[in-house]
Amino acid sequence: MKFYSLVVGAVLATTTFALQAETWKLDTDSSTLHFVSVKNDVVAETHRFTELTGELTDGALEISIPVSSLDTAIPIRNERMLEHLFKAAKFEFVTATAQVPAEIYSSTTTGGSLPAIIPMTVFIAGESVELEAAVQVSRIGTDRVVATTSQPILINAQDFKLIEGINKLQEIAGLNAIDQVIPVTFTVQFERERESDES
Repeated sequence: MKFYSLVVGAVLATTTFALQAETWKLDTDSSTLHFVSVKNDVVAETHRFTELTGELTDGALEISIPVSSLDTAIPIRNERMLEHLFKAAKFEFVTATAQVPAEIYSSTTTGGSLPAIIPMTVFIAGESVELEAAVQVSRIGTDRVVATTSQPILINAQDFKLIEGINKLQEIAGLNAIDQVIPVTFTVQFERERESDES
């Protein structure tokens, strides 16, 4: 009888947890990601991706970025980077996944913020690398949180096996050098989904 009670209790606890599952959707219009390239050692240019999608469900974070949304302000450069660096014909998305402790995004009071280091797995052009993102997480409404990098994430082209692509871009553009470490910054805003009230 005691064993039966324990089993029932465990089932009820699991069911309750499932019913309380939280999903936060990334707000594409309010989210940005930029990265900086440096050519010939002295010329720095800022680029961006214009589309980000993702969600945070019970701490499991998934962000997906269509590489076709690359915007370098120069169309021919977009095409060259998509072909030689991101291998867009084969890999349509850059992705980032992480496990985020609930207290980071759900316990902050409206108007409050806290710093956090988020370990994440980043996938670019066929390679996955473990990185850390230093962010400031702020609650800007009852159902809205925003996370902004407090320092750039450094993407090492060697780790992602992007050196061949960088060398090709350097050759095509007639450059002496393109830096192989790329700083990335982002601001991502999430809105908590709520079930519609039953009529």
